[in-house]
Amino acid sequence: GYHLAVEAQNRGAKVIFITGESGLAPETAEVIRVRSADDMLKAALKNSERADIVIGAAAVGDFTVIRTKGKIKRGKAGLVLRLLPTTDILAEISEKKGGRIMVGFSAESGFDKKRAIAKLKKKKLDLVVLNDISRPGLGFASDENEIAVFDRRGRKVLEKRGSKQELACAIIDKIEGLIR
Repeated sequence: GYHLAVEAQNRGAKVIFITGESGLAPETAEVIRVRSADDMLKAALKNSERADIVIGAAAVGDFTVIRTKGKIKRGKAGLVLRLLPTTDILAEISEKKGGRIMVGFSAESGFDKKRAIAKLKKKKLDLVVLNDISRPGLGFASDENEIAVFDRRGRKVLEKRGSKQELACAIIDKIEGLIR
């Protein structure tokens, strides 16, 4: 997300950057820091109303722990956590898509083109960026990644490996292509 925001700013876009508390954020962007998945959803819905392009570069967790009041005492039997699914933020925004360009990411364990295209169609995205998060040396813990980008018809319009900054440039190029 950070590299995409920097690249968009470098090309003259006004960026609203919504991130968790510890996330790296571009200095000149309007930065909104949130604490929970619910806070992220509220901030994204509110701010998407004034956006021409929405890029969901990183998803919050798919599940959240049900919170309890007070301290949980240690027990002999261990602890069982109950999880609730979080709301899919891009799917919620797409319900009121209007003329916005929407770009999502499909981080998969394996290069699952069918799953990425299913997300693209379900969320009414204009582009989906697929990356395999299970490959060693790529993705979250590395500055290098490999992606494939699919357009709204499910056609692959880009496949590239490189630094995250190089990939951000290529993704923003594709987004600019949708505007022209």
